[in-house]
Amino acid sequence: MGKSVPWVQEDPKTGRLIYRRAYPEDVRPFLPKPGTRELKVPLGASRAMTASAFRTYEQSKRRFDEDVKAARSAGNLHAKKVEGARDALSPGRVSELAELFRHQWHSSDDNSLRLRGGEWADRAEAGWDWMGTDFQEWKREGDMEAMEDRWGRAADALLKGEGLLTDPDDHDGRERLLWALNDVALEYEEDARKRLAGKLVPIPPKPERQSNPRGRKRTVTALVDAYVADKWEGWSTSTRKAFAPVSKVLKDLLGDREVAEIDRETAREVYQLVQALPVNMSKLAVFKGMGVREAVEEAKRRGSPTIAPKTINEGYMVHIAGVFNWARREEWTSKSPFEGFRVVDPVHAADKRDPFTTDQLRTLFSSAPWEKRLGNDDEKPGRYWVPLIALLSGMRMAEIAGLRLKDIGEVEGIPAFVVRRYEGRGIKNKESRRVLPIHSELLHLGLEAFVAHWRSKAEPDDLLFPDGKANVRQQGGAKLGEWFSDLVNKEHEFIGTKLGMHSFRHNFEDRLKAKGVYGTAVGRVLSGRKIPGSEADYGSSFPIEVLQESLEKVSYPGLDLSHLKLLTDD
Repeated sequence: MGKSVPWVQEDPKTGRLIYRRAYPEDVRPFLPKPGTRELKVPLGASRAMTASAFRTYEQSKRRFDEDVKAARSAGNLHAKKVEGARDALSPGRVSELAELFRHQWHSSDDNSLRLRGGEWADRAEAGWDWMGTDFQEWKREGDMEAMEDRWGRAADALLKGEGLLTDPDDHDGRERLLWALNDVALEYEEDARKRLAGKLVPIPPKPERQSNPRGRKRTVTALVDAYVADKWEGWSTSTRKAFAPVSKVLKDLLGDREVAEIDRETAREVYQLVQALPVNMSKLAVFKGMGVREAVEEAKRRGSPTIAPKTINEGYMVHIAGVFNWARREEWTSKSPFEGFRVVDPVHAADKRDPFTTDQLRTLFSSAPWEKRLGNDDEKPGRYWVPLIALLSGMRMAEIAGLRLKDIGEVEGIPAFVVRRYEGRGIKNKESRRVLPIHSELLHLGLEAFVAHWRSKAEPDDLLFPDGKANVRQQGGAKLGEWFSDLVNKEHEFIGTKLGMHSFRHNFEDRLKAKGVYGTAVGRVLSGRKIPGSEADYGSSFPIEVLQESLEKVSYPGLDLSHLKLLTDD
């Protein structure tokens, strides 16, 4: 029966046989149609495999393997571009590429000879007289321009197919490769004549190259590159930057080790080294050029401060565990040895950042710039509006600062913010992408009028708050955050732990708790937090009226903003 053949399924109603095979997750973003989950090919038979079905089956297997190889190569190239890594065209690497080129060329023309016969052979023989002379002349005169013109595309295709990214300034390596391909052509000329004369010329075997000096094929370095390639498009700018030191640690400590060999003892050693990492290791000149172990030893010798528990747990170990969990799902290994490593943080979560007290909120929103309503033409509207929006929406500062004019409008008749990623602006995680109703208090304060005013003067892609533009590190609202921190801590001298723009988020979630909404699925969507145990995108699946009903429960007893409200005759 067809269903007994691997990857062949039988339609229960029609009996038709279909080749169905799921692509590995790490290659899906780099397939010709990104995101394709599986290859489906009708085999042209029902109930049982026929000779024709088996031919299609074999073709489908080859296509699947070719798709995966090409996608993995594309993923490797992407990861290398991200990290700025380059592959050297060493003599050994060039020799490998030349052998692959020789194998591919022989295989291709062998098929052509068998399919087209003597008619093709007669034309080809005359052509080789002319072409072979050119190849010899280019080599004799060292004509690299002619070689580039003839073999440049072949060289680029070889590099792309093998997932190699070379330095465009490595002219010596490029010339070495072109010269080698020209030599392959000269050698092929003689073999081609033998084939055309009816002699048997074996196809050179495809070279089997070791992926690293120890001959292991699935190294930790390869794993990290594949993981980054799979996750990159879904990561925010901050997550991409946060993963860079994790990548360095894994590659430096475990780079050429086979993934399946990493056991609990090795994982514990990595965990202990992470705990000993010096603060700002990548920024301080004293650690420049050092490996992880060397930097740790130097930090101990100097008595340098080490990274905080939160950085150990959330900056490193969570990411490292994520890499190896992904490896297990993708069948690189049968275990995930990094689970459960976590430093006990001596600072209680409640002590890490305070919300504002009601007295502090009253003081804040009765002084500049909130002592009166802001004019719509103010040059720095973000200073006025971003804190108010944060208070009444719980949105992160960067989410508010990154809003464009086209990210605010009506959704199913309800005024709403749309938080989404776009070029030049990332978001914290996938849960951050959401549609949020606008609290009615913000509407009473004149937000819609402010937006309408700016729409008449700016383009839809322009920021709603020009003074909230990202800094050179792509951190949205960074300058606003600095200004607000100075206002709170220096001008008002409020007493509290780490009071700043993010404190409004704590205020907002405290009000959700007071109304019994915090921790519910709706409450977590409003806050842009992950719903435990779910992979669903709840930010787009809850009806907006349901979100609005819960949002309107948020209020701040004791805080009067009536002096900022829009007058009915405005």
